[in-house]
Amino acid sequence: MNFFSKNKLVFWLLIFLVVINLTVLITFLVMYSRKSDAVSQQMPEKPGLVLQKELTLTPSQSEHLDLILADYRKVTEPVAENIRGYRASILDELASDKPDTTKINQYADSICYMQRKMQKASVKQYLSLKQICNPAQCKRLSSLYFELYGFQGQGKGMGQGKGMRHRWGQSTNGR
Repeated sequence: MNFFSKNKLVFWLLIFLVVINLTVLITFLVMYSRKSDAVSQQMPEKPGLVLQKELTLTPSQSEHLDLILADYRKVTEPVAENIRGYRASILDELASDKPDTTKINQYADSICYMQRKMQKASVKQYLSLKQICNPAQCKRLSSLYFELYGFQGQGKGMGQGKGMRHRWGQSTNGR
């Protein structure tokens, strides 16, 4: 092969690699923009919009919902921030050369206290929501909270599920 034919081969190889790289880059950008569009479409513009749709609330109920959610956020946002702070303190203490388990336990106890406050706020929110709902909406609200707390089946008063007996391996016929 002479010098010019070697250069032609290298030139076309470089062109081929540039085309491949551009194709990969364009594909990545297109896929990334679609994913971010899907995420932005899933995010409701109003915090209670999903709950409003799931419960099919009336405009009057929606106004009450907004007040309930605002009150919940007012209580829980500082609590959640405190929990993050205590978790950071635990991690800082664990990262030290000689972690003080007394401090770590105090931080953990503080987190438990804060989580108890969060749980009480959630219960208060649920009870407030239940007051503005009709019986059918209350049933759906209960179902939503079961899903929120990670239970796949139906809860008490929501149907003919096997309940805790099934969960712990006990039969429903008394065996």
